[in-house]
Amino acid sequence: MIGFNSHGRAVKELQLQLKAAGCDPGDIDGIFGQKTQAAVKTFQERYEQLPDTGVFDFETAAALAQALGITPDKAMSPEVEPAAQVACKPEIWSAFLALVELITKTPVCYGPGRGLFRDGAWIITHGPGVLGSKSWQSHRGKTYPSFHCSSWTNFFLGWLLRRNEQYTHCGNIPTLFELCEQTADVHAIPGGGSYRGYGPYCQEIESNDDTRKRTGLAGVLDLRELYERRATLPTFLVCGQSTRFEHGWRWWHHTVLLAIDHASAGAPMFRLAADGVQDSRGWSGAPMEWIEITPATLPSFDRAIYRGYGVVSADGSYGGDQPLAPVALEP
Repeated sequence: MIGFNSHGRAVKELQLQLKAAGCDPGDIDGIFGQKTQAAVKTFQERYEQLPDTGVFDFETAAALAQALGITPDKAMSPEVEPAAQVACKPEIWSAFLALVELITKTPVCYGPGRGLFRDGAWIITHGPGVLGSKSWQSHRGKTYPSFHCSSWTNFFLGWLLRRNEQYTHCGNIPTLFELCEQTADVHAIPGGGSYRGYGPYCQEIESNDDTRKRTGLAGVLDLRELYERRATLPTFLVCGQSTRFEHGWRWWHHTVLLAIDHASAGAPMFRLAADGVQDSRGWSGAPMEWIEITPATLPSFDRAIYRGYGVVSADGSYGGDQPLAPVALEP
């Protein structure tokens, strides 16, 4: 069955056929969102024998093929092909590696910066949401272009998905999970501020139960499971992290980005994150780190579990014909 949040070539073909049948699915983008679901329901309502579930099942596939005069051997299957487009396009990966180089070699360090989009370019700022914010304290005794963990993941999604002028550089964001599940409409944050979600482009990754067998925790992912499944996962994964300390679990206190190089042998996986603390001395100023995940490094992450979202794209471009905007550091 193809249902809400499915994506890929099969969804794009379904959208084209729904449009041909007079049921508008919205953009032909390969993402099964609310408009595509509504179009499936509209088609199902034409037939008494079809329940209007909004799910593209075998019965609906047969009726759609008949309505369009498609012969049975050419009718599409309502099964989603497994990870037909998990890899981003080479030019996207190259641009991403240039971003990695910029923020790790310069470096960008842990702090209150959130980033802005100005005059056709992204700017990694010193402070929160404006240029020239350099009055805050740090362990290093100075300010610098900075991200904290959630400002980094929000900035990355905005850059990758060409949010550009619509980007919301919102504080600590509502929660990573809301950011990855809500629509791109403006949503108010209690206490002030607003954000736009990335829900149409983020698909939650469900555990295959290996994590539960290792940790006893259901419905979450450990890094070992993500690493073992990396060849079938999308290129970019945005994850909320919980960590087990001596006194117990600290739940969902951190966010990280995982990236998979599908074009290289073995599909190496990397972690790019803003790790640090804010305490009475200010911001710790730890540089952002780009770490390759290998069997040798996996044990250092055994105390962490994740909720992960794959950033999806039907054609691996994450934004169609609109080019990725350049990124610079606030001086």
